[in-house]
Amino acid sequence: MAVTELFIADEIRTRLSEKTLAEAAAHLHKRDCQTCGKPLGADAPALTIDDNGPFLSAMLNHQSCRPSGWYHVRAVVAGAHLSWTSRFFTLPVDDGERGPRATFIVCPHLEAVTLDQDGGDGWAVNTERHWRARGFRPMGRELVVDKWVADQAPPRARLTGSTINIDAGLDGQWSSSADLETIKACRKQNGLLLGVSTVFEPVSATGPNDVLRYGAAGHIFLGWVPLT
Repeated sequence: MAVTELFIADEIRTRLSEKTLAEAAAHLHKRDCQTCGKPLGADAPALTIDDNGPFLSAMLNHQSCRPSGWYHVRAVVAGAHLSWTSRFFTLPVDDGERGPRATFIVCPHLEAVTLDQDGGDGWAVNTERHWRARGFRPMGRELVVDKWVADQAPPRARLTGSTINIDAGLDGQWSSSADLETIKACRKQNGLLLGVSTVFEPVSATGPNDVLRYGAAGHIFLGWVPLT
């Protein structure tokens, strides 16, 4: 679930618009402190900004571990305490022929999100621009199912028993188990839909209807990944 309460330093509020702050909060999920690695608990987390010039990294910390503030750093490096959540299941696809597709949805980093210059006057979360550059598309007419269409190589997907392992290089490595229906669909089609979102957190209580709802809103970016 997106974070709803934050400690936000005055310097951050003067540098980032309320719109940008609201957008960042929608892409951040309260789990572990990015300084000590322990659960953030019931208190509001502190929003910190690491500024390395072309990119900003917005992160959640305990206020006592790393107070909310604007920090100048040489490089934005993913923290050792970042969490991710995923789910592997079948998703109905309206093509009338091949049936539901095996689908792996991941929120690759719960407690941090990257911002860049959005081409306008300010900063914006760059999830869409990043994953579009990787070959992923939102649900709808742009999405090609059953075929990887980007020039660069797709993430690697390996199915071992009832567990799928995804290796997306620097973007992350994730895994999830699934039921027999999903495993059969994945093997039959020799691949799966890989969906990435920093808004939607695919916890175990969610299902296809939630994926379709967030997907229709443009919050999930998908691509077809063949099994290796």
